[in-house]
Amino acid sequence: METKVALITGANSGVGQAVTRSLATAGFNIAAQYYSNDAAAQAVEKDAQGSGVEVELLKCDLTKPGQAKDMADAVMEKFGRIDVLVNIIGPFYFGDILSFTPERWREAINMNLNINFDVTYYAREHICASKGHIINFSFAGSENVRPIGRVTAYGIAKTGVTILSKTLAQSLAPFGVRVNTISPGLFEVVHGTEEELSRQVPLGRIGKPEEIGETVKWLVTESPEYVTGANISVAGAWEG
Repeated sequence: METKVALITGANSGVGQAVTRSLATAGFNIAAQYYSNDAAAQAVEKDAQGSGVEVELLKCDLTKPGQAKDMADAVMEKFGRIDVLVNIIGPFYFGDILSFTPERWREAINMNLNINFDVTYYAREHICASKGHIINFSFAGSENVRPIGRVTAYGIAKTGVTILSKTLAQSLAPFGVRVNTISPGLFEVVHGTEEELSRQVPLGRIGKPEEIGETVKWLVTESPEYVTGANISVAGAWEG
């Protein structure tokens, strides 16, 4: 049987590394997109290769026109298939809504929503051919309409990802493709200490990237076929 292939965007981030490791241990060949930090990307490559799979590093700026298509073409040229797409790219943009310029606003929406759509658009034909799986990333509480304080642009974009994922799940189901969303909670110390953040989480601690990686692996290797269109919170009962 031909080895399945996972395309992962933002593969050199903390969560990206954990997802890459989990899918490599599950036997997937890896196409790992990144934009900067060559050392981290090379560490991802070495780690995944330790599981005996092939790894293709794809350094590209997905904000640039044509890069998403070029990336999908490169994966097909290398591996001949795409079975799983994991869209991880989605940096935080902190700041009071009144402090945002139109340029910064558009950048936040582009990085957290538009890139997701672009990559999916150019990969979907190949994923349909393999009856594969798309996994997008939102944030815990994204289905609740409310003010989101200092991460408004991020929150709006990620809420859009949740809606996009549910829509794609319906549209691609007739082709045998599943689409699900993972919504992490507090996983990295950005503002404040780990202790301060942990007090906000009912479970009493921030999350570990490996818990996201294991959730992705479960979705693509063990979850029932009927699990599509779901938004899975991995957040210790925290909801933003």
